[in-house]
Amino acid sequence: MQELETRLAWIEYHGTKDECARAIEELETVTSAYHYHQSALAHQLEKEVFRDHEERGVNIDDLTRGAASTVAMARSQDPSTYRGKLVSYRILFEDTPNLAQCYSRGEYTEAQIEAILSPLKKIDAEYRTAFDDFLRQNPDMFESQGTRQIRDTVTKFTLQYLEDDQCHEAEDAAQKRHIRFHRDGDLIRFSGCLPVIQGVALREHLRHTSFTIKQHGDPRTRSQIEADLLVANLVSGSRKKLPLALSLNLIMTDRSLFLGDKEPAFLEGYGYISSQIIREMIAGPPIDGEVSYRNSTQENYLEQLDTVTEIVRLYTAPGDSELVAMDSKARLFPEKLRAFLRVRDRYCRTPFCNGLVEEADHIIQHHLGGETSAGNGDGKCSLCNKAKELPGWDEYMALDNPHSIIINNMGMRYLSKSPPATGLVHQPFPQLMCDSKWIQGFRRRLVQHPG
Repeated sequence: MQELETRLAWIEYHGTKDECARAIEELETVTSAYHYHQSALAHQLEKEVFRDHEERGVNIDDLTRGAASTVAMARSQDPSTYRGKLVSYRILFEDTPNLAQCYSRGEYTEAQIEAILSPLKKIDAEYRTAFDDFLRQNPDMFESQGTRQIRDTVTKFTLQYLEDDQCHEAEDAAQKRHIRFHRDGDLIRFSGCLPVIQGVALREHLRHTSFTIKQHGDPRTRSQIEADLLVANLVSGSRKKLPLALSLNLIMTDRSLFLGDKEPAFLEGYGYISSQIIREMIAGPPIDGEVSYRNSTQENYLEQLDTVTEIVRLYTAPGDSELVAMDSKARLFPEKLRAFLRVRDRYCRTPFCNGLVEEADHIIQHHLGGETSAGNGDGKCSLCNKAKELPGWDEYMALDNPHSIIINNMGMRYLSKSPPATGLVHQPFPQLMCDSKWIQGFRRRLVQHPG
C-alpha cells in the first residue's frame, strides 16, 4: 500500500496523460476489491446479528433488525436502502460463489455487482445458481458493458422463469397510470405514468423526431422540441379513429413470436420484456385460459387505435446469432442503415456507457477512408461521439461476427461487442468450436495492454 501511495503521489504531479489514465484504471480495480471485502463483512455482520437475536429470543419477527442501519452507519451512508443491499449480499455469497470470486478480484465494480444481483432477487435460489454456473462458463459475458446493459442481460435470463409474473405485473402497473400537474413558478410542471408499450412508443417517437428536427438546424434544444411536439399532439384535437403515428422497434425470434417460445423480446428504449406481452400486442387478446396482458380498462382505448404491424425479418449469420449487415457508399448513414445500427447495438458502443444510441458513427472516420457500412458503423450517444475525436482515441473493427471494436485511449485498450441478437452470449461458429482455446488466446493477446 505504501508503494502504491508513493507511485500515485508522483503520477499526480508529474504523470503523462497515459500514466494518469492507467493509474485511475488500476485504482478502480483495487477499489472494487475493497468493496468486495465490505460486502463480505456486511454479510458476516448480518449473520452475527441474526444469531445473537435468535439466542436471546428477541426480535423474533425480524431477526436481522438493526444490521442494515449498522452497516450503513459504518459506510457513512443513508440506511434506507441497506436492507435491500443485505439481501443482495446474501445472494452473492450463498447462491453465486463464482460471481463473488470475480468481485474479489476487482473484475466488477460495486455498481455492476448491484446491476447483476438486483434482477436475480426475483427468481428462486436454484435458478440463481444456474445463472452463476452460466457466468462461470462465459466469464466475459459482461465485458465492457454499462450497468444498464448488464441489468438488461440478467433480466433476459430471469424472464425465462418469470414470464407470466411479468404479464400480471404489467396489468397491475397499467391500473396505476396517471398524470399530475403542479405549478412551478412561471411554469406548469406535469408528471405521470403510462403502461410500458404506450410509454416507450411515445418516448421513442419524441426522441427520434426531435433528433431529426435538430439535425435540420432548428435553434431549439432537443428538450424544447420534445416539449413542443408533445403539447402539439395533445392540443391538436381528437377524432373517432386515432391514427397511431408511433413506432416500436423490437427484436424477438420467430419461435417466440409464432410458437410461444419463452425467449424474451428486446424493446428498443426499454430493454427485455416478456414475449407474451409482445405477442398479445401484435395479435390481440389470447385464447381463453392464457395469460392476458390487456385488461378491460384499456380495451375501449385500444379498439380506437388505427395500428399496422410490420414484421421485418433480420437474418443471422450461419451458426451464430449475429444480425446481417447493410452497406452504403454515402458519407451520411441512410435512415434504414441507422435504424439497423440502433437495433444491432441497442446501447452506445463506448465501454461502460449507459446511453442509448442517438447517432450513427464511423468507426474509422470517413475522411480517413472509412466506408459507410454496418461493419464500419456503430451506435453512439451524442456525448461519446464527440469524445472519440480526442487526440489519442483510436477505434477499429476487430471482428465482423460478432461485431467487435477495439478502442485505444491513452494507454487503455477495451473490446466492445454488439449484444447477441438471441441468447445471452455470442456462440462461436461451429467450424471454429474445435479451435476455441486458440481463439481465446488470440483474443487475449488482441486486447492486452501494450508492454
